[in-house]
Amino acid sequence: MLENQLAKGNNGLTKTKYLTFGVEANSLREAKPRLERVEIDILNNFKRLGVSAAPMDGKERLRLMYSIFHMDTAQPFRFDWKWLAPSGLSTKDFIAPSSFEFSTGRAFRMGRRFGAVSFVQIMAPELNDRMLADFLDMESSLVVNLHIQSVDQTSAIKTVKRKITELDRSKIEEQKKAVRAGYDMDILPSDLTTYGNEAKKLLQDLQSRNERMFLVTFLIVNTADSQRQLDNNIFQASSIAQKHNCQLVRLDFQQEEGLMSSLPLGRNLIEIQRSLTTSSTAIFIPFTTEVRP
Repeated sequence: MLENQLAKGNNGLTKTKYLTFGVEANSLREAKPRLERVEIDILNNFKRLGVSAAPMDGKERLRLMYSIFHMDTAQPFRFDWKWLAPSGLSTKDFIAPSSFEFSTGRAFRMGRRFGAVSFVQIMAPELNDRMLADFLDMESSLVVNLHIQSVDQTSAIKTVKRKITELDRSKIEEQKKAVRAGYDMDILPSDLTTYGNEAKKLLQDLQSRNERMFLVTFLIVNTADSQRQLDNNIFQASSIAQKHNCQLVRLDFQQEEGLMSSLPLGRNLIEIQRSLTTSSTAIFIPFTTEVRP
């Protein structure tokens, strides 16, 4: 009975979470042992959380990308490594959709499927862990992608200190203007005061609370069978972002780059990043509980 109710509750939708990680190296031989160590650490951390996780082989990764590119068909994925040499084909030929169309700049077509890529502009001073859950609870087909890049601690502290210096310089300029205009020099623009306090709080978190800084790119791919349904799905996703004091912004003339950045390849072609601390970034990690049948 519980399994039937669980199946009814998600309207037949399946949520699957994938984690792609990478390291910088001069060669594959140098990168392979480092990637294996990272993989062991990640699997152990998931096990500690009570979450089942398993590495994917090449064929499973191809099947995953095939499912993203072929949302408009129910044909199963057929592939074998032995077919490549006799046919002269590459792996891309087995996963590519029937067509791509990026003509409008704000949407695209993939086969018979309509789609659009947007980024989440994070403006909230404090993030809520319900935002990602609300996106995943949407009763439509979408891909949520987070690119997270760690920043060296020394570089992060230097960057914040430089921003504080720039804000202090702006504060002094405003005070000079106030003296010349003949009013109280302690009256400063509210934005300048707010940004200064937030920058000092961030510096304190990095120096004394063992926080790290991360650069986050938050992308959402909405897809639908028609343009009208796509607009409705984007409007619903935009409402969720606004509820959490964020904004969903459509990528202009970067739909192709956004779609490629939303594949599980770990490559980010969108240079729109938001600096977040460890605690703020951890809000977006959904691996906390697992439903077992």
